[in-house]
Amino acid sequence: MSYSDLQNALSLAPECKFYTTAGGKSESDIKKSEQMLNIKFSKQCLYFYEKCGYLSFFGNEIFGINPDNLEILSGNSVAFALNNRETYGLPSSWLPIYDFDDGDMAYLDYSSLNDDNEPPVISAFFNGEEYVVSEQIAEDIGSFILKLVEEQLSNQPKKH
Repeated sequence: MSYSDLQNALSLAPECKFYTTAGGKSESDIKKSEQMLNIKFSKQCLYFYEKCGYLSFFGNEIFGINPDNLEILSGNSVAFALNNRETYGLPSSWLPIYDFDDGDMAYLDYSSLNDDNEPPVISAFFNGEEYVVSEQIAEDIGSFILKLVEEQLSNQPKKH
């Protein structure tokens, strides 16, 4: 629900099993990605890309950006978005950030910004003809990541 949710999520995430990041992205990679996608990243997205670049922990993967490698779609919001725009008609205002592995994907919907200019996280799937929104699952990327981190931490054994 706020920028503090993202900061909280990223401070808790290293406690999750199998925590991995890309270590942050450069300003040039971020700007190149924005240009390729024709999307101006929100404040939280910029922070996420600058600090982590990509985030993975215990089966959860928050996609990063890699504008210089469009061959591998998985985990790369730029490659995934560009491919699915061309192939399946993905709305140009949607940025894929998470695969639920059940047909649904989580997207940042830049067509609908909140009062802080943050896009909501929606769940949607391609039904063979078009993309169908299942639901809005978080107010912004910070609250989405925080929810995933908290779920993971509550499910993993406590350290003694």
